[in-house]
Amino acid sequence: MADMIHPFGKKIHDLAEVIPVNCTGCGICAMWCVMHCIDQQPDGIYKVRTEDCIGCRSCKVNCPSDAIRLYRPQQED
Repeated sequence: MADMIHPFGKKIHDLAEVIPVNCTGCGICAMWCVMHCIDQQPDGIYKVRTEDCIGCRSCKVNCPSDAIRLYRPQQED
């Protein structure tokens, strides 16, 4: 996997993921997502399209339910 580049040039490797048991379906994470890559699923829970996530942490910082975790994906050889 290639390094992801933050819009301001800083390399970011972490990606966001919604923790379903913590998600209340409020949508604040999606509102703050600069890449618009967080979508509500039919069950009301939100999910991050990781292929579009730049790891900016806006969703995590603004989530009132602590339902976003950041993880570092495994590098492909």
